[in-house]
Amino acid sequence: MAHEPFERKIPITQLRLDSQNPRLPKVKKGQTDTLLTMVDTQRDKMIALARHIVENGPNPASLLVVMPSQEEDEAFVVLDGNRRVAALELLKEPSSAQGVLSAGAVTSLRELSARFLSDPVTKLSCVVVADRDEADTWIPLIHRGEQKGAGIVEWDGQVAARYDERKGTRSAALQVLDYIRERAALSQKTLERIESGRFPITNLSRLLDTPDVRNKLGIEKEGDKVVTHYPDEEVLKGLARVVEDIGSGGVTVSHIKSQQQRIDYVRGFESADLPNPATRMDTAAPLGERVSGKGPKARETPGKSVAPVERTRLIPKGCKLSIKQPKINRLYHELRRLPLGQYPNAGAVLLRVFLELSVDHYLEGAAGWPEPKIQNSFLKDKLHGAAKHLEQTGAMTKAQLRPVRQAAGGQTLLASSVKTMHGYVHSRYFSARASELIGAWDDLQPFVENLWSAR
Repeated sequence: MAHEPFERKIPITQLRLDSQNPRLPKVKKGQTDTLLTMVDTQRDKMIALARHIVENGPNPASLLVVMPSQEEDEAFVVLDGNRRVAALELLKEPSSAQGVLSAGAVTSLRELSARFLSDPVTKLSCVVVADRDEADTWIPLIHRGEQKGAGIVEWDGQVAARYDERKGTRSAALQVLDYIRERAALSQKTLERIESGRFPITNLSRLLDTPDVRNKLGIEKEGDKVVTHYPDEEVLKGLARVVEDIGSGGVTVSHIKSQQQRIDYVRGFESADLPNPATRMDTAAPLGERVSGKGPKARETPGKSVAPVERTRLIPKGCKLSIKQPKINRLYHELRRLPLGQYPNAGAVLLRVFLELSVDHYLEGAAGWPEPKIQNSFLKDKLHGAAKHLEQTGAMTKAQLRPVRQAAGGQTLLASSVKTMHGYVHSRYFSARASELIGAWDDLQPFVENLWSAR
């Protein structure tokens, strides 16, 4: 390229509105005509922009795109950012909007102008391009949609909710979605929509904003928290169905647009999909803090012993693994969500698969085992190999690796090869218990964490 765009702060007095701005119904003559036409097309939006500038200043994350004027020396035509320049012109001279905006709007502008002129914006950050052709490479990326990802990608409801959460505002819908994602066995389609941020959370919000729906599902709002009078396994039923129905596409906005539609939707649930009224307790607890009908989870009190909380998932919430390998990452998240009380045998098999594949991945990468050796070794040999390497590198001590070597030696339920699945698959008489699986995970968690921290 003969010319490279460059950034520059340019005085407002040197910026000219673009008479060929595509926001205008036709090409205008002169700056006054261009300004008034833009104000007429924008109206309330222009007032909102002016107020935002007064309260926060110009947007530093969005630079104007300008080109040198062919008619005036030291002047620049604004190719992108005309609304901002027009808003600044109105703040400098509110009376210019008379006859275009309502009297009330002009009064609002005058009030904003008084604040603006006490500390006016005199320069704007701009990107200077040579001409319109050069600008045409960039401006469509701002205003013409995603363009397969090359342009600005709009946030959908779930992404916007995550942004609000980081600012300290966690919506009821997001609380429910996270609760269900951690606990329910959802379809692959629903899980993928949640993980990719494409779950239609606004539909979930519609339902949860309806009091009759919340009452039917056994939840309430207390301030900014979702609470329930029911034990975890009871309130989980209806909420899991709602999330699955929305995530799978079975329920769309057209099904729940009106309040009556939303009420009718939950009235159609079978009793098995709703909390059992007989399990309702006197006190409410935040969603996810009550398990097996035992009330809110215990909180530590200085000088007093605290009863442990019954865990319903294999992997505790505090264990966060960063797994880049897609298949193993999916297995990890399935294990995090699988309710062991309902599916202990599925949990046992899934744990075996996850453990062996994690060890394989570590041995191939960190320990340098060749693929044929990995494929032709039993799990016990691979556990010994990974433990040896972790000890040699100083990642774990011999004492920390004792549970791993015990598993490799056949002293725990993890001993047999994943290829044959002895016990879990081939024996009609061998069943896993949730408590055993949780105990096995707790013993091996430091080992698994080190397998993935090294990757």
